[in-house]
Amino acid sequence: MTRQLTTQNATITTATIQVQALTIGKKQVTLAVFRQLEDANIINPLDAGLAGEPWGRVNYHPDKCADEREHLHVVWEKDGELRRATVYEPSVASHRHLRAGLYIEALIADGLRHSHCGAEAGAPDRLQVVRSRTGGNVGFARFMHHNVLFHGPVRTEFTTAFYDNSARSTQHEDLWHRLRHVAGPEVTSESIAEQLPALGYTTSWRRLKEAPQLFIAV
Repeated sequence: MTRQLTTQNATITTATIQVQALTIGKKQVTLAVFRQLEDANIINPLDAGLAGEPWGRVNYHPDKCADEREHLHVVWEKDGELRRATVYEPSVASHRHLRAGLYIEALIADGLRHSHCGAEAGAPDRLQVVRSRTGGNVGFARFMHHNVLFHGPVRTEFTTAFYDNSARSTQHEDLWHRLRHVAGPEVTSESIAEQLPALGYTTSWRRLKEAPQLFIAV
């Protein structure tokens, strides 16, 4: 039976809030020391899992990036050494992954063109396909997949086809031949999409977001 709250049985207690400070020996780490930590990516580029053990978040923006897209600054450990990392929220992450580029190449080989974007059912959300600005052999694509923004290299023959509105079956066949030479003989756009680590990135972000906040000295 639920007891009724009354002035006789109610009490007021003071909660204890734990503050965790990052220290070296007995001295609290300063901003200058924090800036000296090696800046290294804690997100594994292959599976988007964590590349080391996170110690916590630091509410300090050493590169004056407080007003940029949403992100965290994390202190983490790898091979017995402390490092710092900047990790972006999934929808603005622009996580670079080789399969991201291959996925867009597969869609282009399937017939996706710039003129179809927004109307073509197979076009990913927020798709950008950019040709090489230096005249090289590789451009890039950026797009949203399962609420994670991905980024990947796209070869020139595919970016050229993307902006070519003519649909020629021989062109599709040639593009698929080039793609399967790299990605495998049985690959499809669906099978490549399944290999994009959207869940891995989201899980890593959630874990870092829930990590304790570490305080450093001014």
